[in-house]
Amino acid sequence: MTTVTLYSVPKAPDLPREDYGPLRIRVFVADDNLVMRLGLRSILETHARVAVVGEAATDPDSLHRGRRLSPDVIVLGTGRHQLEQSLAGVAAAAAVLVVADTDESHQVQHALRLGVTSYLVHGQFTADDLVSAVLSTARREPFLSPGVLSGIVGTFRDAALPQPTVVAPPADHRLSRREAELMELIVLGRTNREIAQTLYISEKTVKNHVNHIYAKLSARNRAEVIAVWLGLRAAPDRFAA
Repeated sequence: MTTVTLYSVPKAPDLPREDYGPLRIRVFVADDNLVMRLGLRSILETHARVAVVGEAATDPDSLHRGRRLSPDVIVLGTGRHQLEQSLAGVAAAAAVLVVADTDESHQVQHALRLGVTSYLVHGQFTADDLVSAVLSTARREPFLSPGVLSGIVGTFRDAALPQPTVVAPPADHRLSRREAELMELIVLGRTNREIAQTLYISEKTVKNHVNHIYAKLSARNRAEVIAVWLGLRAAPDRFAA
């Protein structure tokens, strides 16, 4: 059974209202790495506006019990658990600040689509940045590491560039909707890994889809399947006499 560690929250020190504000921000720290959890907690507890109310691993059960502490912000380290599982029902209950190992654009965009407010990357923030990120996240104002921000800007820039035109597939291509999506990416020259990142599926799933596409279009490789898809040649009948 997973363990959720709770903390008693002491009374906040008497500070000028403009420095302190009316309420402390209740923070729950979730990370599979105990050392990382303790490090995040020790940094956050130095600020008078922040009250760390508990900590746990990132499994859904621990996060569900952490929700009962009514945190304003959940600081979520990306661990062994899938982001979708960790965020299930959490993002709606509290603002989420992800602390991750990577600023890969597809992962950042996926997290934001799942309801994450802010996104920090190890090695790209200071202790002061972490506190500022929590304060911004509590206000539902995004706080992003430099690499994350650059990736988002790059995505918008790429979207503004002319995109290759994909020729309409033959009417009798017999592919499922998902296979047709893969086929469009194959025509654009995407690798299996790039397709997996674009569609948020595993590379193994991509390979399975590609094999099914080859079978349905009677193709032996990418060059043949693209030719059939674009109508440059008819699919051979492998069962012809």
